[in-house]
Amino acid sequence: MAFIDYYKILGVDRNIPQGEVKKAYLKRAKQFHPDLHPDDPKAKAKFQALNEAYEVIGDPEKRKKYDTYGEQWREAEAFQGAGGAGPFGNGGSPFEGFDFNMFSKGGGAFSSFFEQIFGKKGGSQSASRRNMGEMSAVVDIDLYTALLGGEMILALNNGSKIKLKVKPETQNGTKVRIKGKGYDRGDGTFGDLIITYQVKLPTHLSERQRQLIRELQLSS
Repeated sequence: MAFIDYYKILGVDRNIPQGEVKKAYLKRAKQFHPDLHPDDPKAKAKFQALNEAYEVIGDPEKRKKYDTYGEQWREAEAFQGAGGAGPFGNGGSPFEGFDFNMFSKGGGAFSSFFEQIFGKKGGSQSASRRNMGEMSAVVDIDLYTALLGGEMILALNNGSKIKLKVKPETQNGTKVRIKGKGYDRGDGTFGDLIITYQVKLPTHLSERQRQLIRELQLSS
């Protein structure tokens, strides 16, 4: 399936402030609401596409995953060792049961349909990286592992697991490249997996723990 640019569907720039997303959605909804286009056979699909785009971009956490993983954003939880329901809960995607092939023939039917509705999209960095086989993942590590180093197991979306060795004094945002664990390039070879470490700070510290941190601060 081709990459779907939710920002393009909403008609907004990728840098739009979170607080303005709903306003942009409502404006777009007035344009594409099926009741306003009773003679347009694509009206329902357009509105469903718009709702899915808002479902993601309108939610800060889902938007963050989408910006990081692109078309693989739904699988982000797998990279973080978590399961759970999809982004639409048990109800499934609003595209469920809709036949996009009715609008176009051939392998590009899905992407062609969105181009017809929302205009032809420009080159996508995420799609380009996919063609190179690169896969991105954000991995949470606690403060202690970041400072002292350690090992952790990362479950990939294909069911396999890899062992990560976190170096001592790993900074937040540090990226590591793991060869051959990315996407299948289609020629029997695999791209690389790019991991970004996100350091999670501890909460609910005891007074003793706070004191130790103060001592560490004074000695540094």
